Amino acid sequence: MFRFPPLTPFVKKLLIALFAAYVLQILLGNWAGVPLFGWLALDTGRLGLHTLWQVGTYVFAADTGPAYVFPMLITLLFMWLMLAPFEQRFGGKRAFQLCVAAALASALLALLVGAVLAGARPLFGAGALVLGTLAAFAWSYRGQGRMSFFGMVDMKPVHIIYLALGLSLLMFITSRDAVSFAADLGAIGGGMGFIEYLRRPPKRRRKPKKRKKSRRDLSMIEGGREDKPRWIN
Repeated sequence: MFRFPPLTPFVKKLLIALFAAYVLQILLGNWAGVPLFGWLALDTGRLGLHTLWQVGTYVFAADTGPAYVFPMLITLLFMWLMLAPFEQRFGGKRAFQLCVAAALASALLALLVGAVLAGARPLFGAGALVLGTLAAFAWSYRGQGRMSFFGMVDMKPVHIIYLALGLSLLMFITSRDAVSFAADLGAIGGGMGFIEYLRRPPKRRRKPKKRKKSRRDLSMIEGGREDKPRWIN
């Protein structure tokens, strides 16, 4: 039976931040004429100083048109459904690190493709976080049986990743947006790579080698020997 996961602390803060940034862009862009979207979205066709902050801010950029209201709400809903169980299992710190890994991997691959294509579209939206979380959560259960997809469909964890790849491919076929497709692949790969990073064996601490004493380390204390002989009667 499907049920919503509890709203975990990090997910709650992230959802508030994403929605607040969306409303702020609507007010400043549509009513004040301030191009906040252009500052936040990742310009994949041109590298520069702006790239340094846009690789982290593009997930907060959103289209301020009326057609994007419903997709934005769907994205926030999926963020809750995907990231909250991950935070329950791995903790808020790991959930934050996963978002960073998925966002950076998505941005890097999008920049590589955008550098090749002329007139590449800017990258924006929190879709990279959703795809990265979906891939990470499914990959973390690899080899551990089957998963229930939203409580409705029973499937293997790897099949969920195949489903995400198939949807991304379908979106690419319909939109012909190679940058967005590359970003989706980067987010999925970033989520899977983060789980592999967590699975790495712990490093063994090397025991400090005992220092061998040499004659140079020995020192003589003055006055330790008496000149008078000692007699045992």
